[in-house]
Amino acid sequence: MALINLRNISVSFGGPLVLEKINLQVEKGERLCIIGRNGEGKSTLMKVVCGEVVPGEGLVSLSPGLRIAMLTQEIPHDLGGSVYDVVAKGLDEVGALIAEHHRITREMGDAPGEKLLTRLEDIQHQLEAREGWSIQQRVETVISRLEMDGDSEFKTLSGGLKRRALLARALVVNPDLLLLDEPTNHLDIEAIKWLEEFLFTFKGALLFITHDRMLLEKLATRIIELDRGRLTSWPGDYQNYLRRLEERLDAEGEQKRLFDKKLAQEEAWVRQGVQGRRARNEGRRRALEEMREQRRNRKDVVGTAKMQLQGTPPSGRLVIEAKRARFAYGDNVIIDHFTAKIMRGDKI
Repeated sequence: MALINLRNISVSFGGPLVLEKINLQVEKGERLCIIGRNGEGKSTLMKVVCGEVVPGEGLVSLSPGLRIAMLTQEIPHDLGGSVYDVVAKGLDEVGALIAEHHRITREMGDAPGEKLLTRLEDIQHQLEAREGWSIQQRVETVISRLEMDGDSEFKTLSGGLKRRALLARALVVNPDLLLLDEPTNHLDIEAIKWLEEFLFTFKGALLFITHDRMLLEKLATRIIELDRGRLTSWPGDYQNYLRRLEERLDAEGEQKRLFDKKLAQEEAWVRQGVQGRRARNEGRRRALEEMREQRRNRKDVVGTAKMQLQGTPPSGRLVIEAKRARFAYGDNVIIDHFTAKIMRGDKI
């Protein structure tokens, strides 16, 4: 049985349909990449899958007991506490108890007290009743596997480490289906390389959105394309998708060319006047109206931008010379008294 099955899903936010009668099945172990232009509905589709958006039409079927976790594109600004707190609280009430148990245990080491001891015993009883110890072990295992310090303050981390902590928060629920929206945002090259290797060994199914071509080519086992509200599934890797996409666009272009040619012929016919108004030609006139309606409703492929930069001849051997350069964001000094000379051909 498929993990998730979308049938004839349509979504609109008060205007044109963002998703129009789409169908999608996600099987165990698949790694699906959703691609399409900005604004085509990729994030909306992801939110339909995880239940954040309820479609106006269609049916969403989930495998019984399916666990879904999602890593959103943006880092939430309202998350605080330690990395351990952020990760554990992905488990709702039990996670909150585990996070509090971890915090009190640390506080007891610094300043033990009767009040803390009483609260710790109460939490321990609640965790025993909810099989919380095995869940606590899962939290600690995930943090260790992602090579993070659980006691670090979340707000002090770099963007890359925050994304790693949020990934741990998603993984701690042991998901059958992991949803990733632009997972390489805010990551440096080393962090992206680590993420690629980690996701490649992930045992569950992946449904992800990315503009990172390298990540797409390495991970995806199927390409899901959103184009003008419609969804098309392309088995295989990204290069296979590009080949088949070109063939499809060529065939679509030829069909449109023939349609437009026939429409132009019919428009010329109806403009002949009296001949076009005869009763015996009413069927042809109705067909013309239908063709006009089809042309008005047609969603054409958005054009592709082409840019060409004016080339300039090399200006000499000196590329950059900096003398006591300084740069800061407010009080946070990034560069101070930086002096360097970079020559053409240097590799630094």
